[in-house]
Amino acid sequence: MELTGSALSYLLDFLCGRAMPDSGEKPGSDFSVRRGAGSTLRSSEISSDAKGADSMDYREYPYRVSDGQRERLRIGYVADKDEWEHYDIVFVPSGFFDSEDYASEASLPAGPLPRIEGVPFLYGEARLERLGGRLAVYADLPASAFVLLSRYEEICRPSVRDGHGRFPGKESLLYRNGLIERALVDEYRDLVWKWAAGLGFRLPECRPGFGKIWLTHDIDAPFYCRGLRAFARESLKGKGVGAALRWACGSKEKDPYYTFDFFCRTDNAVARSASCPVQAVYFLKAGGTASQDRPFYNLKSRDMQGLISFLRAQGAVFGLHGSYSSGKDGKGCAQEKARIEDALQEKTFRFRQHFLRSCEPSAFACLEENGLREDFTMGYADVAGFRLGTSRAVRWINPYTGELSELILHPLLVMDNTLYQYMEMGYEESQACCERLLGEAYRHGGDACLLWHNSSVAEGPYPAAPVDWLRKLYVDLCRELESWQNK
Repeated sequence: MELTGSALSYLLDFLCGRAMPDSGEKPGSDFSVRRGAGSTLRSSEISSDAKGADSMDYREYPYRVSDGQRERLRIGYVADKDEWEHYDIVFVPSGFFDSEDYASEASLPAGPLPRIEGVPFLYGEARLERLGGRLAVYADLPASAFVLLSRYEEICRPSVRDGHGRFPGKESLLYRNGLIERALVDEYRDLVWKWAAGLGFRLPECRPGFGKIWLTHDIDAPFYCRGLRAFARESLKGKGVGAALRWACGSKEKDPYYTFDFFCRTDNAVARSASCPVQAVYFLKAGGTASQDRPFYNLKSRDMQGLISFLRAQGAVFGLHGSYSSGKDGKGCAQEKARIEDALQEKTFRFRQHFLRSCEPSAFACLEENGLREDFTMGYADVAGFRLGTSRAVRWINPYTGELSELILHPLLVMDNTLYQYMEMGYEESQACCERLLGEAYRHGGDACLLWHNSSVAEGPYPAAPVDWLRKLYVDLCRELESWQNK
């Protein structure tokens, strides 16, 4: 398999600087790759001399001044030593992309991972070679980053899935090597900057802080007892007809699951005080046929339209919560997207799969085909951490074709259900785990993305929230976000 030139350019850009997810080709990029004796692939090859220093944002990448001109760090991924003179840092290919075992389990690293300057990597050898004013790196960080960012290991182990068809986090390379709480690809960037500084390059000003805070909420069940089916259930099996009537016929704001005013107050407090962008996102279901898609709700009902208007007035935005049914292969997304856009009367491009059931990487192609440009599914259900090995939003590289996608993946750090249901932690352990993950993202200038359900923070003895501390934990984490970002 060969990476396309634009995919390689973007990947090296991501390792070299603060690559923005919406562009794989930045002015001044001068990257190439030679995997063996084949021809050199070049993409976005516009040198600083051709375009001029003013066309590049040197704040984002290492640079140096030579003869009065600013020059950006040049990175190559080149096997032919005759080509090395064109680059400042050369990554020597390990042969990963040329391997006959590509896309098979045999291509995955086995045993303890090697380390270079204390940082684990997947392919190559822990060796640096200084050649005058340039550096050859034999640790294949581009291949290592590709495996983590593309979900490559999932296509290599297609039979490893849980009862919902998901690849388990506890089966991942990162978890099995004790690295799930480390943003490993972001550490690769730190290494590149360290090596660039050793070659005399000036580094971007990068103080700790979040790039963006995403406070996201999946509306699986907007109400506990609204509608005929819920009324019948509660009358026969719950608190009886009296309670069912109060909830079903009274104000929707009195429903036990109507915790949206709590989320809006808490989220907006973060937005008012944080020094980085903060966005609340609510993901709405718009279809599905599986039992896991229940309760089904009508986005055009009076209750849902009132809720949408309230959230919109509070500054929230919306995304499609793809049905459990569509999680296997992405089919059905087109119809669901049409329904939510009809109900919202606006275009929808944000997406998160119900149950985090993004079963196969190939389903991403369906999202892109249907105009769903930003995915917020990329966290494991069974363990909190950095599923993609990064805290930064990143464009997906298709591991089947090597092509750079327009789809932007937003890493999900933690979901409320993960803490108590899968990891079986209490409040103190959950708080410590979340703070470690947020601290890692903060250190690398990445994004903080949390997922809390409205039903998880219900108050009162009935219906009880799954555990009694999720509301407190959410408030405490939001306060931590405020204090960290304002340091």
